[in-house]
Amino acid sequence: MASFLCISEKCIFMIVIDGGYHEGGGQIVRTAVGLSALTGKEFRIDNIRAKRPNPGLSFQHVCAVNAVAHMCSARTKGVFVGSKSMEFLPGKYGGVRDIKVKIPTAGAIGLVLQPLIIAAFGVKGKMNIEIEGGASFGKRAPPVTYIQNVFCRAISAFGCDVKVDVLRHGFYPKGGGRTRIGIDVRERKMADLVSFRDGGCVNGLSVASRDLERRDVARRQAESAKKILHEAGVFERVSIDTRYADSVSAGSGIVLWIGDNMFLGASSVGEVGKRAEDVGGEAAFELIEEHKAEACVDKYLCDQLIPILGICGGKIKTSEITKHTETNIWVVEKFMGVVFCVNREDKIVSIRT
Repeated sequence: MASFLCISEKCIFMIVIDGGYHEGGGQIVRTAVGLSALTGKEFRIDNIRAKRPNPGLSFQHVCAVNAVAHMCSARTKGVFVGSKSMEFLPGKYGGVRDIKVKIPTAGAIGLVLQPLIIAAFGVKGKMNIEIEGGASFGKRAPPVTYIQNVFCRAISAFGCDVKVDVLRHGFYPKGGGRTRIGIDVRERKMADLVSFRDGGCVNGLSVASRDLERRDVARRQAESAKKILHEAGVFERVSIDTRYADSVSAGSGIVLWIGDNMFLGASSVGEVGKRAEDVGGEAAFELIEEHKAEACVDKYLCDQLIPILGICGGKIKTSEITKHTETNIWVVEKFMGVVFCVNREDKIVSIRT
């Protein structure tokens, strides 16, 4: 849907988005903001996060929108915590190369980063982003370690190099992480991420806050995951590093991934009352299921790559076509003027040419 609005006595074509469509979460906001900055197309979104228990913009969404607005000199309306409707009117990229973002909560660092990377495809040259605060291991969000070792490897195939340095881990409920990111879009290029190779090597990182070291949490998470992965009998090698981090909140998490030109990852986050062994086991079983699907891209990465696919072209084979993927396709088509082709039998998503 689109409408004509008069702003400052100038008639402007504006994309109007229903934030409650299909999956109805914050992903619609993140994708729309990133693509709006990239394309110069203005939009309004209503019913923001309508299908969430706490609808409206959260702190992490406000932080992400404001950061992208700074990149492209955008004007905004309705960007505040709890807002259920907002407008984003991008300007021109003003040569901003260094961006600092502050997240005052345990908002997911990986989610705040997503629209910035999408918008970066419109920037000539390198960009540096520093995110202060937030969680590197957050609830219902990709951990920063997953972004480093799965997402960043995948988008390199599309011509974008992203280097992520975790300077301080953050956990729920206080966050307090610190992350430095460098983005360099060398060129936009099509990529086909469809090849699967049986076996492969598993790498991982198990992290816990320093105050959990006496309970051996990071090692227990790692050992549990290793045991399950070895027993699966399909992986050539399993190597999981352990790390204890100084942080403002107690917490833990583990991320596992398969390399070898495949982009499969899994993660789990520690919670009060959840055994370290269960955290590690949860991630291991999830990775095994992804591997069984014989896809090149895991189901969580697939929806994150949809905007990049819309920008650059290509195709990806995933383990599952999720609601997140379908929703992101719907949003991307509004901005990019492309049509996606979804082969549900083979689980391949491509741009129709």
